[in-house]
Amino acid sequence: MATASRSTGAKQRTKPPVAAMIAADALRTWVIPVTAAAAIVLFAAGSATGIMPTLPALAGAIVATLVLLLYVGERPLIAEHRPARDRAFGALLAVTWFTACYIPFHTRLFPGRPLVDAASVTAAGAGLPLRIPSAGARAIDLLLEGKLAPSPTGGPDLAVHYALTVEAGSGPRAIDGTFEDRLATRRLGRRGTATVHQTHTSDVRVLPNPGREDMTITKVVLEPATSQPVTISAFAHPLPAPWILGVATAVLLAVVVAFDRLGPVPETDGALTLATAAVVGTAVIFWTSNAVHPDFAALIGSVIFGGPLGFAVGALVWWMAKRLIVRPAR
Repeated sequence: MATASRSTGAKQRTKPPVAAMIAADALRTWVIPVTAAAAIVLFAAGSATGIMPTLPALAGAIVATLVLLLYVGERPLIAEHRPARDRAFGALLAVTWFTACYIPFHTRLFPGRPLVDAASVTAAGAGLPLRIPSAGARAIDLLLEGKLAPSPTGGPDLAVHYALTVEAGSGPRAIDGTFEDRLATRRLGRRGTATVHQTHTSDVRVLPNPGREDMTITKVVLEPATSQPVTISAFAHPLPAPWILGVATAVLLAVVVAFDRLGPVPETDGALTLATAAVVGTAVIFWTSNAVHPDFAALIGSVIFGGPLGFAVGALVWWMAKRLIVRPAR
């Protein structure tokens, strides 16, 4: 009897504690998404109130959003009891997916050491010629910031037209644009609208550098000529050539489709495929937007315009995958 009692006690002690099981189940089902959603709100509030610098807060919100999307896409592997091999595969895919999706946003927020840092140039020639040490760079991001011209009659500030001449070994090129106060329509509530002023005093230009050589800004023309100086910064463009980005995106999307259609989960709704396409669409708009200093408004605008477009492409890809890729019998 004593032996039987000891054997029964040993078996009981090998069972996992109930509290640990409850905690693990909570972690799998709601702790991750709730924590990610709370982090997004806290980062946005911290930036809006000035408690946190905008760029780190924006990066944190992007990280939390990607974690939330990743959880939705891999939820069957997280929330359900799956073999260790399946979870290891899901973890590898998660790290790869997160890295590939976050890098485009990170390089937009933190472009690295500036080649030119806030140099001031005027129409009278002050600050010229301005050398840009861009040797070795495939392209450069040129950031231009200016101010509107005061009206001589005391009315609204005047628009400022600028024209720059950039010279390199491949020859000169011209860059022009306008700083102005634009009128735009903004929605108020569900039905109302209002006309608001939007001051446009900055531009981002990507200049190809096929010769991978230094560039020099040799001439600046401002109209009116009495306009205040223009501030110029330059960075080496951090992204690879467009065709490389296209191939990398296609490979990532193919891997995700294979996971959703042929992976360890018996049947999925293509959530990770749709999320991937939406993130790619958002990243494209975020990168091509004209925001010199990206903020939450730029990110939200990118989500509004790029997210649905990417989602639609992802839905088409998933619709085709379900009809062209047959799941193997298990």
